[in-house]
Amino acid sequence: MGLLGVAGVFFMPVLLRYVSPGIMASVLVIQVWVYYLLLLIQFGFNWSCPTAYARAADLQEQASIWHTANRVRLTLLTGLTVLVFGIFYTTYGLDAYYLYGFWLLLGATAVNSNWLLQARSDFFTGVVCAFLGVIVSAILLWLIVYRDIFAAHSWLSGVSVICVLTFPVVFLGLGSWWVSRKIYGGCEPATWRWQACNSDAQLLLQNLPLVTTQFLQLVSATVGTVIVGSLSDASTTNAYAAMERLFNLVASVITSFYMAAYPRLAASFYGSRHRYWQLVWYQLSLGGLFSLMMMGGFIFWGDTLLKLYVSDRLALSVAPVIMPFAAWIGLYLFQHVLSGYFVLLQRNGLVLAVNALVLIVTFLVGYHMASQDVVLWVYGMLAGQVVAVVWLFSLYYRDMKLLRSRRLGIPPPPKTLSK
Repeated sequence: MGLLGVAGVFFMPVLLRYVSPGIMASVLVIQVWVYYLLLLIQFGFNWSCPTAYARAADLQEQASIWHTANRVRLTLLTGLTVLVFGIFYTTYGLDAYYLYGFWLLLGATAVNSNWLLQARSDFFTGVVCAFLGVIVSAILLWLIVYRDIFAAHSWLSGVSVICVLTFPVVFLGLGSWWVSRKIYGGCEPATWRWQACNSDAQLLLQNLPLVTTQFLQLVSATVGTVIVGSLSDASTTNAYAAMERLFNLVASVITSFYMAAYPRLAASFYGSRHRYWQLVWYQLSLGGLFSLMMMGGFIFWGDTLLKLYVSDRLALSVAPVIMPFAAWIGLYLFQHVLSGYFVLLQRNGLVLAVNALVLIVTFLVGYHMASQDVVLWVYGMLAGQVVAVVWLFSLYYRDMKLLRSRRLGIPPPPKTLSK
């Protein structure tokens, strides 16, 4: 998702200017569906696999985690392929068959093993694979803009747009799978301690709170466009939607940094809780840095940046929400860190509760603010993140108090969250 964000931030303005509006509209609408399908295919394994890897006892157990995750996700992909075909056919018929190019992205996500490489402290392979995808996307974008070789056939133009937006993720998914296969492909899966399930269905049931949580996170970050659309005219809705999309792309980039560090966080969580919190605050400071950079960018070059995504007239409509959105970027990672903490505690029910509460607060505050001025919905998004911030700080102080008690030889209370 982070690479999709990078591709969107840098490639989207160019595509919107040089590709047919009809083709871009089709691709962007279907891409929203694809985001949800990606969550279904991942089904929480991007959270649970690094946690399981950190607790694995030996190479065979690690291999079992990799084999099982791939098998279950490929099974999900097989079922979702029918769903994807149905959605595309119902919406566009066979006239826009180029949209089926998104299936390559779904397939690459099903076998994406970058979490395993990161757990092995191999970040170089993922960077190389993603960089190759970015280079190929950039070449295709150059051909679209300067050679116009795809304009003669609409399906070629549509396929090229999909490739530009998805190749970084596709290259990462397929490349990381190929390298991981070299490591674990020959290892026979063995009995392992990840969970006590005897079937893939039970494993999916165990991960269900995680995937539900990811859906709640996505809804809380994207539902603003739907609310604004129900309360305002089309032009205001389009302007708000453009800004919400831009900041969500940036948020996905920030989240990708956290997910890259998640295997290391998992190992620290079980080894040294103090080290875990040090790494957490480092990650959160990166989110704050992104927020300050965006605030500075819009203060000095706001007009130019806004006009890349919206017209001059619409830029005036969204100007009041730029700084709140930038502040939201700085707090967005707290929700993911809080969710990750409870995943590591193996309290998946609390993960779901946290994100449900964030969504409820977002709706209550956001709808109240939007009733006064529709674009002020963003303040509901901010309020939701404040809930996560307060909760995470309470866990931090609880853990630090427990660690100090242990150093002083004071027996811990009979029941704590850090147990």
